[in-house]
Amino acid sequence: MTLAKDIASHLLKIQAVYLKPEEPFTWASGIKSPIYTDNRVTLAYPETRTLIENGFVDAIKEAFPEVEVIAGTATAGIPHGAIIADKMNLPFAYIRSKPKDHGAGNQIEGRVAQGQKW
Repeated sequence: MTLAKDIASHLLKIQAVYLKPEEPFTWASGIKSPIYTDNRVTLAYPETRTLIENGFVDAIKEAFPEVEVIAGTATAGIPHGAIIADKMNLPFAYIRSKPKDHGAGNQIEGRVAQGQKW
């Protein structure tokens, strides 16, 4: 079985995929879709989570062999990105959709040096 089919099988098994053709989901982008995959659910299933993270690690190593930092998007991308960074022994940062309106006002949290590959 291919990695994509294996992951799809896991997502169906853990009930992370939802179908509502009569009342489509609205994605953050505004797109309406009859299907939604709740990737946050995968965090509760170690076997599924590991399969996905290992797939990401392999894909990153192949496509971006010189990567120096792993970055995830707030908030759903933080746990997956942190796990991937740990598996690759790389620093981790995350990016908000807009800067905070309090504290340091950061949009990027973590340390990313100018010119670093991420």
